[in-house]
Amino acid sequence: MPLDSYPDFSSKNILFEPDVDYPDNKISDIPTFNKWYNNFVEPGIYENNNFNYFFRGMSEAKHKLFNSAQREWIANNMQGWRSDFNYLQFIKGLIQEAKKKPLFKNVLAYYQINYDHEADFPILSILQHYGLPTPLMDWTYNLDVALYFATDNVNVMSASDNIDGYFSIYMINKQENENLRNIFEFSQPDFPNLNKFHDGKFDSSGFNFVCYLSDFEMNIQPVSTLQSQIPAQYSLQRNRPLTTYYNQNIIPQQGLFVFNPNPVKPLEEIFNTLQSTTKRLKVGSLSLSPFFCYNIRKDLADYIRRKISKRFITNSFIYPDLRNFLKQVKENVFNDCFS
Repeated sequence: MPLDSYPDFSSKNILFEPDVDYPDNKISDIPTFNKWYNNFVEPGIYENNNFNYFFRGMSEAKHKLFNSAQREWIANNMQGWRSDFNYLQFIKGLIQEAKKKPLFKNVLAYYQINYDHEADFPILSILQHYGLPTPLMDWTYNLDVALYFATDNVNVMSASDNIDGYFSIYMINKQENENLRNIFEFSQPDFPNLNKFHDGKFDSSGFNFVCYLSDFEMNIQPVSTLQSQIPAQYSLQRNRPLTTYYNQNIIPQQGLFVFNPNPVKPLEEIFNTLQSTTKRLKVGSLSLSPFFCYNIRKDLADYIRRKISKRFITNSFIYPDLRNFLKQVKENVFNDCFS
């Protein structure tokens, strides 16, 4: 089955918060882009905001915010494969198959992750890093990083005035969505586990729930719930990683994941369910406000790539190769030996 996409801006904009400074949520020229960009970058608004802004860049404005598991589930019509097979079982199957790999077991043991009860989301983060379908979606705290991913493969010759001629930057302000919370806030006092998200809710089209996974914020869990050898008198709480196993690239990318357990609803619909084109209806377990989308014309992509490179956001920064990086360190020291 084909995935739904937006045929035009009018059908897309009703799902996103309008910005009065940018009619139709469009940025079509360099002066307008610079005004928008400088509103974030120059005053340092998002650099010192306690991680309140989430950004995501996508190279096609027409695409909806489906995660990779949803794309597989919908495109392959997987709900029709077996009468006793649902979306949660699909996700659990991927996790259980990955758990059979001794390598992952050894790594998570090093981090004192209980393999039976605590490995679900660490395993999902590894699967997400390496291209398997998961209910996680990549976001970043850094606007420049989102712009890198949005423009990386954009063909400037495909720019036009219709939706096919634009790419998009999405922005969530966590302070304006109090119900958008760290997954540890929903799982306390336990480590997050997929079983916390019940089967029935996973497969209910009216169910509204998302949370985020981040190693940049404090994932606090009482030590008493851990299978740990650390004496209790040394620490009552511990910061628990979720997303950086086997991928340190997430650190320069300032990355986090948004977890959407719904099998068919893209993220923008989770944040506001429409009863009609003129009225928003809050449903489900969480009331979430629409977030922002800025659609940027594709012929600005090369300008943007060069602009963010001056802030060191390049391929070698986003995907660091430490072997080449350290080789350059050596070469620089050797070159300095010449008088």
